[in-house]
Amino acid sequence: MKNTILALLLILISCQDKKDEESGPLVGTWKLIEMGNYKVSGKCDGEVDDEEYRGLKSKGFTLVLELKKDGTGTETRTGPDAGTESFTWSQLGQTLCIKNACVPYDLAANEQTFRINIKEDAFCIDEDFNITGEDNRRACETASTGNEWVPEICSTERYRKEL
Repeated sequence: MKNTILALLLILISCQDKKDEESGPLVGTWKLIEMGNYKVSGKCDGEVDDEEYRGLKSKGFTLVLELKKDGTGTETRTGPDAGTESFTWSQLGQTLCIKNACVPYDLAANEQTFRINIKEDAFCIDEDFNITGEDNRRACETASTGNEWVPEICSTERYRKEL
């Protein structure tokens, strides 16, 4: 009887240890595999213009995120602007926060890729590159001939888990 209780206790403890080791689906090493702006800016879906990303890749650019269980991480870049940066990260539901910037993300069903979309609102800038108060193209361009309307942009980044 003592051996049975001891065996059950060991099984229970080992199961608890495995549960403590489990981590969220984002913990791991992720490599950037796609980056660009959606061709239809107002919607964050459809075809992606990745010409700039392909140009960077041809110069040896890679970006790898390592998201650790303890909420710390590292970003490693090769090619132009190479370097390594440490940061903190967190996940709340379908929102990923890295370096104090939070964005919604979509994790693939197989948990091997995730995508983030970053939407930037349209704005008006003057000849000194200061943002003005105009909130539409007509008002922006009418206010001054030196003003320029910058349309909204939706960019995307997709990462694949490194095994």
